[in-house]
Amino acid sequence: MAQASPPSQNDFDFLESFNDTALVANGLELTKSIAGVSLSTLLNVGIWWGVCKRAGIVFGHSSTHDLTESDAKEFEKLKTDFCMQLAPMVTTTEVALAGHVSPWPLEQCWWKPLYFAGAGMAAYASTTKTKGHLPVAVLIYFASEAISRTGASTFSALVLTKMNVRDAVTEWYAAGEYAILSVINGVMAGAVVYEAMIRKGFRPAKAILASVVSAAIAGTLSGFISLLPIDVGKPAEAKAGIGVLAGALAGAVAGAGSVVGTGAVVGAAAKATVIAAAIATATGAATAVATADFRAGVVAVAGGIAGAFTFGGVAALLMLSSSKITSNNLLIKAGVTLVPALTFAVINSLSNYAVYGYPLEEGFSETGWTQWKKFYAPLDYLSTLFK
Repeated sequence: MAQASPPSQNDFDFLESFNDTALVANGLELTKSIAGVSLSTLLNVGIWWGVCKRAGIVFGHSSTHDLTESDAKEFEKLKTDFCMQLAPMVTTTEVALAGHVSPWPLEQCWWKPLYFAGAGMAAYASTTKTKGHLPVAVLIYFASEAISRTGASTFSALVLTKMNVRDAVTEWYAAGEYAILSVINGVMAGAVVYEAMIRKGFRPAKAILASVVSAAIAGTLSGFISLLPIDVGKPAEAKAGIGVLAGALAGAVAGAGSVVGTGAVVGAAAKATVIAAAIATATGAATAVATADFRAGVVAVAGGIAGAFTFGGVAALLMLSSSKITSNNLLIKAGVTLVPALTFAVINSLSNYAVYGYPLEEGFSETGWTQWKKFYAPLDYLSTLFK
């Protein structure tokens, strides 16, 4: 996962300004695109509902465990309630992933394993509360993580473009990737220490302190070791600074995640959101340190952090609010799903315009078409969702 190589200088052409690009190139096309996304969202709620309902779980359990008729009916009711919650959540997550802005137009192979590692951490966090929340927590993680990366990309790109930063140092970008890995390594180490101490009966305060220290040590060591083969101009000062920064940020994020995890009111989904935003935060840092202007890099990092946590928090809040609305009417649930789904589509479309200069109608149209790829190009569909 820690194999980073300097990208081509041409990969940073996206930092060119898009002042000549109109936000809306064609009003009629924009209206059609929004209507298309809305229609595809409503239809996909019904499709995922049908897929969930047709699963032979009840029949299989009835045959295996010889359930009585009344037990089978009760099981069927539970399945219906589960599908009524799951179908809108899957659809909303699909919209968030279908139109999300890639971190940058650079291939980052190390991102993919960490992406699913975060989903595993979200699943584990949900099992400590109640197993019924596991699918919800994982889906919220995927959506909030994607929206968090979108926020980091957007804010950092806007800052760098506004400051007229055009030149990038590719060695610094590779160093930025390693710094990100170091932060994530520290966060994961801190999370493991925290959960292990809680399971052994330690008080939350001691567990939080131990997780922060562990995260800081792991992040710092990872930062030092991973940067040894990279020439970043001033090896001693630069590598020491990045190592310490990685450790400090890892400790801060691990501490925040531990505090959220101990809250009685905040559920596993919220904890998963902290993990998602923490991982996405460093996206802006990778491109920020690639700039020739260190001051611009620092500002871009700050923008990326703000964007990641803000957008990720909004995504989680919208999905949590939507999941808590109970109704046995599929049409009502589908209508409620439109709120977070269209919000995500708007965020992604505006971000695509800010980063790449694509007009809004193009972003909405791409989101709508991607949702239907699962029927005629399933592999392409999956690669688009999890790129």
